[in-house]
Amino acid sequence: MEHSTGTTPRSTHAERQARAAWLITELGRLAAQADDPQDQARYRRTADSLLRLATAQRS
Repeated sequence: MEHSTGTTPRSTHAERQARAAWLITELGRLAAQADDPQDQARYRRTADSLLRLATAQRS
């Protein structure tokens, strides 16, 4: 299997940050709308993990 090199444009740092911010916001919205407390906690934990990952990548 061959891997292409340079044929797919890579996303910029700003684009990755924007996607992470959107995903964190979306997970928060899903948590707020979830009826099941376990689902709410799961969405919030996922958003928290993503936020920690995004923060670590900035350093």
